[in-house]
Amino acid sequence: MSTVRTVGTGLVIGLLLSGCSSYHTGKQDTKLRAKAAIAGLGITGEADLYEEYEGRVRIKLKVQGTPESKLTPGLHGIHIHEVGNCEPFSAAKGHYDGNIDPQVNPEANVSPGLGNHPYHLGDLQNLAVDSARKGSLYTVTSRVTLSGGLNTLFDSDGSAFIIHELPDQYLPDPPTKDAPGGPRIACGIIVKQ
Repeated sequence: MSTVRTVGTGLVIGLLLSGCSSYHTGKQDTKLRAKAAIAGLGITGEADLYEEYEGRVRIKLKVQGTPESKLTPGLHGIHIHEVGNCEPFSAAKGHYDGNIDPQVNPEANVSPGLGNHPYHLGDLQNLAVDSARKGSLYTVTSRVTLSGGLNTLFDSDGSAFIIHELPDQYLPDPPTKDAPGGPRIACGIIVKQ
């Protein structure tokens, strides 16, 4: 009798669990895409962004510099900046840090200077450039989205990639203006596809 009860209980639990086998994966109904044409003095390139799953944006970026460009062999800081404007590069303002909502993130993008991005949402790993002055970056970030919300790159003023002359030192409270990458050498406005 107990064997029948155990088998029956196991069968019921198995049937209940099989009904729960489809779970939410976060997959978007339609893959969201964006692109950026990157340009600077002697520097050209492009970035492709894809969001197939909620909160995971895949970034593929390739750039190339001429021998005279400041895209020298080595590491270069690269960030998503808060405004989709590259004329001049400083128009892209500070590092992207989400959209301002006084209730949720009152410090984001409101203070001038190095401390204007407490959450570092637009920070990416350094871009590695080889001896032929070609660089590429492939990364996945969960800090920004192409879909709506507080972390969308498509707020009212858009967003842009900025490539810096120096590497980002990844310091939470940078002691100098060069610690997050120094001068801006290339920019690309992120646009929806």
